[in-house]
Amino acid sequence: MATMKPNKYAAFGLSRFLKLASSRPKDLAGSYRFGRQGVSSGTAPVASLSSARIGSEDYQRGGPGWSTSLMAAVALASSASAIGVIVNSDKPAFMEAKAKNDDDDIDETTTILNWSGTHSVTLPQKSYHEPETIQDLVDIVSQAYKNSDTDNKVHIRPIGSALSPNGIAFSSQGMVSLANLDKIIEINKEKMEITVQAGARVSQVLEALRPHGLTLPNLASIAEQQIGGFVSVGAHGTGATIPPVDEFVTALTLVTPSKHGVVKMTEKTHGELFRLARLGLGGLGILSEVTLKVVPAHNLLEQTIVLTRDEAKKQLSTLLKRHKHIRYMWIPYEDAVVVVTNDDENDLPLLGPGTEVSDGKGGKKKIATVDDVTPKLSRDEQLAPLRDTLRDLLKAKEISIEEEIIQGMGFGDLRDLILAHGNMLDPDHIKKCNKAERKFWVNAQGLDLAPSEQKLNFDCGGQQWVYEVCFPVGTYGIPNEKSMSFMEELLKEIESSNIPAPAPIEQRWTSGSKSPLSPASVVTGKHSFESSYYANNALFSWVGVIMYLPSEDLDPTGLRRDFITEAFKNQYCKLVRKVGDKYGLMCHWAKLEIPDGEDQEEIAQSVRDRFGPRVCEEYNIARDMYDPKRLLSNQLIEKLFGDDDFE
Repeated sequence: MATMKPNKYAAFGLSRFLKLASSRPKDLAGSYRFGRQGVSSGTAPVASLSSARIGSEDYQRGGPGWSTSLMAAVALASSASAIGVIVNSDKPAFMEAKAKNDDDDIDETTTILNWSGTHSVTLPQKSYHEPETIQDLVDIVSQAYKNSDTDNKVHIRPIGSALSPNGIAFSSQGMVSLANLDKIIEINKEKMEITVQAGARVSQVLEALRPHGLTLPNLASIAEQQIGGFVSVGAHGTGATIPPVDEFVTALTLVTPSKHGVVKMTEKTHGELFRLARLGLGGLGILSEVTLKVVPAHNLLEQTIVLTRDEAKKQLSTLLKRHKHIRYMWIPYEDAVVVVTNDDENDLPLLGPGTEVSDGKGGKKKIATVDDVTPKLSRDEQLAPLRDTLRDLLKAKEISIEEEIIQGMGFGDLRDLILAHGNMLDPDHIKKCNKAERKFWVNAQGLDLAPSEQKLNFDCGGQQWVYEVCFPVGTYGIPNEKSMSFMEELLKEIESSNIPAPAPIEQRWTSGSKSPLSPASVVTGKHSFESSYYANNALFSWVGVIMYLPSEDLDPTGLRRDFITEAFKNQYCKLVRKVGDKYGLMCHWAKLEIPDGEDQEEIAQSVRDRFGPRVCEEYNIARDMYDPKRLLSNQLIEKLFGDDDFE
């Protein structure tokens, strides 16, 4: 089989799809299929562009002057950038099937890529399963258990939407996708719960809840994760009193390759095993059904402001207590922190944004008026710094892009093109881009009002390497100084070392989780707060650094991606670990990289130290119970919890 570069079919930004749409429209329509991810039989969903999350709101709507073919290309680019990409219309999302002829021997293989194109895996097609029913899943798992022994294992690693930047679900030995198991089973308004099959995407769950006036308590930036993966890696949003999403799980069903078969769990029936299984990294069984807490649907008033670093530091404690959701976006080499807060429109803080009116009870309250949410500057004025920077770069390189296309782009794609049309490892180029981004955010300051599922779901940019860490920062009542001291030290190291660090460095906060393997766990390691005040009030900070990657048309050899990958792993990530060593860092499970080489054991040991020997032992005891033959595991899991020679 010909070697496939990880970025060959992975979607990225606008430019590649414009090129495809203009040069090969039939190929574009006929070759790409997203199965149950939203596009069927290969035609691009022009009508769905209004809901595509790519760039600013205006860009999502297509903008003025966009042709039908251009809108189709952008809609497809949006769908593809939210999930992996496939070639071969008979295969599920994020998969490519190929056949190799060798003396009339046909060896069919399947190649799967993650969203960012940073990881791919190729495995025999017979080892990739996509059950159509729960019974199909049970049969696959039970047969794998029955037919496996020490010398011959039938691996069945569960995989979701292939969104994890580190490919945590990948196994070259065998995988099971739940893409077809996406039914909404029950919505219980009395219990405020929803039960779904684990292959249902977050966006499907939100859509099903909408007619009932319900929604999920929080989101993790995007909404294309399958629910099984969403909870199994401990995804998180932001909000000092809101835990990571695994805490929303109230019941689950595991299909296990063991004598136990199908296991239904709740906190009441299984206690610690339930808490291990809901964030189990796919190692204790394949989730088939999940029950989640829901909340009443509500609108959020979002405020975007730009503070200096000193102002952001001084105001953090107040902002954390005042606002339901808050995130900081630090801009390296600029004295600017973009602060985005969100609050329920029916419970706006009196000292927060909005217009003060009488509450009818002798007191005051805040509301959001039309004047409040009317932008102070036009879209053109907001985007002018990015457009001007892009035009200057294109002029210097004697590259021409039609002005209509530039006018139609939103924030995300403008930034992607600015970065990609220069040396992405040149600190001066990165500084130029970061300066333009700061100016954009200054122009974009203001208020907006929209349903929570829109405001908690935002553009994460193009393909990228990302490394996100989590560490304890006191309690909600008394946050300590670590959130800010970590950022001060990190930015100092970045800027003194001249690291080409693009914006943003995103910082969010959550409360703790009682799942033992959560990065924000309150029951593990030296930071254990079990059975105490801290278990209910612990506060954690999450910090993510990124390096963007160019699209294939701007990097046909893949060398630029290779150099960026090397710099990110061997400079940027090492620097984060160096600064964070004293803070008790744990990496987000979907972003943890265990590289080959001298750092491998050190990183693996730091993970084990973070959770402590008790939790590691309990996880392995649970694996012995529900996956005794290690059919659900992969090399990453075994490097951390098991056998380094895992095969």
